[in-house]
Amino acid sequence: MKKLTAVHVTHEAAEQYGGIGTVLEGILTSPVYQDHVERSILIGPFAEHIHVEPSERLGPRSKLLFSSMDGIDELDLKGRLQPIEWAFDVKIIYGRREFVVPGTDRTGEAEVVLIDVFKINQERLNKFKLRLYERLGIDSKRYESAWEYEEYVRLAVPAYHALLALLRREQLPCLLFSHEFMGLPTAFKCIMDGESQFRTIFHAHECAMARRLVETHPGHDTRFYNVLQRAQAEGRYVNDVFGDQSDSFRHALISQAHLCDGIIAVGDYTAEEVHFLGPHFDRHRIDMVYNGVPANEVTIQQRTRSRRMLTDYAEALLGWRPDVLMTHVTRPVVSKGLWRDFTVCHELDARFAATGRTGVLFILTTAGGRRRSRDVRSMEVEYGWPREHRHGYPDLVGPEIELNEMVESFNAEHSNVQVVLVNQFGWSRHRIGRRLPVGMDIADLRAATDVEFGMATYEPFGISPLEPLGSGALCVISNVCGCKGFVEYVTDGRGSPNVIVADFTRLDRPRDLDGLLELGWAERDEIERRVCAEVADELVHRLPRDDAGREALLASGQEIVPKLGWDQVLEHRLIGMLQRVVESDEELVHEWPPSEGEQPEEVDPSPEGRRPRKRAAAPR
Repeated sequence: MKKLTAVHVTHEAAEQYGGIGTVLEGILTSPVYQDHVERSILIGPFAEHIHVEPSERLGPRSKLLFSSMDGIDELDLKGRLQPIEWAFDVKIIYGRREFVVPGTDRTGEAEVVLIDVFKINQERLNKFKLRLYERLGIDSKRYESAWEYEEYVRLAVPAYHALLALLRREQLPCLLFSHEFMGLPTAFKCIMDGESQFRTIFHAHECAMARRLVETHPGHDTRFYNVLQRAQAEGRYVNDVFGDQSDSFRHALISQAHLCDGIIAVGDYTAEEVHFLGPHFDRHRIDMVYNGVPANEVTIQQRTRSRRMLTDYAEALLGWRPDVLMTHVTRPVVSKGLWRDFTVCHELDARFAATGRTGVLFILTTAGGRRRSRDVRSMEVEYGWPREHRHGYPDLVGPEIELNEMVESFNAEHSNVQVVLVNQFGWSRHRIGRRLPVGMDIADLRAATDVEFGMATYEPFGISPLEPLGSGALCVISNVCGCKGFVEYVTDGRGSPNVIVADFTRLDRPRDLDGLLELGWAERDEIERRVCAEVADELVHRLPRDDAGREALLASGQEIVPKLGWDQVLEHRLIGMLQRVVESDEELVHEWPPSEGEQPEEVDPSPEGRRPRKRAAAPR
């Protein structure tokens, strides 16, 4: 069977910043993906005016092969890429990047194309924006002040031409992934002008409309998901229930994603959220492709060693050795529901006091990026960071300030459970300070924990809450997390003794749609208190008290994690979907027929070429 060619449009083409970068790493390093995809290209924007050494332009473990601004052209690409630079007044860099999964022998490689669109040919850009308006109803004037929108609309047309310049005829049709909203302008360009060369995939890592409605209303997930289910049962959509959402450029773009040849959702609720956008999506198949979860092998000896190190560190901070080690590795945003951790810990404090147990919760999160090691040492020596904190960088900034207030208030009122806020990226003596045991790293933190919290109000999937699963941890997630569906899928609905699901959407009585829309802070808070008490009871019941209990949870965790890996996801979920899209004999039908005689534009390859001309033939 012919191998596939895939393009991934993303803001993490050169650097891994968050979830999408983690997903790409897992996909590109999978042998299953490599068996079926011969060529992968990552494409995204960059900024020439931000000074970076040429060797670092494409990120770590990369090689720059073309850059006209640096005088580099190792593959003789100047004749193909420089006319695009001249025509659109952009800069293009191209090279290769290696991917390595830490702690494993998995590696992968992808080509990288980055385009500086800060100074773009305005006439060509306006033509594209006009086409977006005339054919999709997307009014760019409403969103031009948002650089996130403007940058990716500017990227679309030069990215399309750069890809045509790099792809060979035998590699067509090429699969173009739009990772979230960022790649949709490029996908729309391919749909309008490259139907024979491209098949487009919208990879829904979330649904922007749902995230906004969950995060900005005090009813959060309790309100939104009950409204969603009732509205869908009544055949109503988001604009019918919550009003016009088109003030959000993300919503405006994603609402047209049904034009793509395929749609992937990372979680069951994400698929429902996409369907909720409008009736167009009800006629579109949405494929469930869960994210893979790391499946490193952990022995009881490794777990015991890691627990000893984390317990030693806790003693250095607290002055006593906790029995139960809890963690939450996350971002400091509303959707992560961090206040729910404190409510569960409040319930645990009373239960631990009755049985003579103690516990500590390490919250590892940062709003200030990675602190310098010398600043960490100074804070550690000066006032005992991270047990104690001070306002202002290099310590508390942004949402860390409010979070630390919650920590201080909780610690003052509880004795058997304490919380430590570690506002840093990374876990080593270099990053956390000299009280951390020598040789301890982030893998030890994940292997040591007894409980990992992840009771988010909005979590399309949630890789992080399941990362310690294979180490025998109890992973506490909310019912709206996409990873809940994955666990149920691989266990045939039985669940896992290592996973506790907290359902904050369970109401005490049925309500009509108007009643559900009125759900607010007071009722959500009451539901949270009840559910968090149930979670605390379940934790007390499942937490092991000896090595035998820990070995049992380690065994059950090790049994399930191989089923959650990227190889399984790709083999059983993604590859078949991609082959279906590529091999479909159905003629693609879009909602706008091209005007009679209209053909895609082609870039004049001469330096003087500033006007488009009609394409006469397919690309090489």
